[in-house]
Amino acid sequence: MTVQYRHAVPVSEEAARTPELLAPMTDAGMTPYRGMRKLRDAGELGPARTVAVTGIGGLGSYAVQYAKLLGSGATVVALARTDSKLDVAKENGADHGVNVRDKSTEAIQDELEGLTGRRTIDAILDCVGSEASISMGFDLLGPEGALAAVGLMSHRVEHNQFPFVGTELSYLGSFWGNHMDLVEVLSLSEAGLVKHNVTKVALEDVNENLEALGRGEIVGRQVIVFD
Repeated sequence: MTVQYRHAVPVSEEAARTPELLAPMTDAGMTPYRGMRKLRDAGELGPARTVAVTGIGGLGSYAVQYAKLLGSGATVVALARTDSKLDVAKENGADHGVNVRDKSTEAIQDELEGLTGRRTIDAILDCVGSEASISMGFDLLGPEGALAAVGLMSHRVEHNQFPFVGTELSYLGSFWGNHMDLVEVLSLSEAGLVKHNVTKVALEDVNENLEALGRGEIVGRQVIVFD
């Protein structure tokens, strides 16, 4: 594809040999990076703080890594609905994982307290974007905590007004990324600081893999390859 030179991002010859690892960085790799950077710039990360990633899929598997890279020593907790995805999160650097399926806020807080010594979280990057996940996130945030949403599963979010205002929470929207975000995540990848969970898929197998994706069976990103 021909592009204007100012839009092109140079990569090394070695990186160019595995385009299936470059492709996801333009979307799944870049989107959570921008969201985590917003939480960092808002002063929500740092030592003695806890940052959580909700949803360990294509975006979340990268997000936990950025939480470690940008968190300045913050404890990283993965929140997901299956143990297999929590295993991936831990392999990618998460300190702890909590399976939130069918659990009340109090039950999740009990687990958080056992793992981190605290019942609340300072910052959350929500990679799901469902009404339930974001509402859960608000319930788990401590005073002056912030939630950055990059997922777009639901069309609207509802939450009680007084707890949100009374504890001075922040809600940040973060959409995709810009040219510099892409340059930075590609640099992290080339430096070997980012682990990829990529499955190569042949074009003739795309339908069955899309169905598996819809069932929530895919961890990481699938990339169609043309031989």
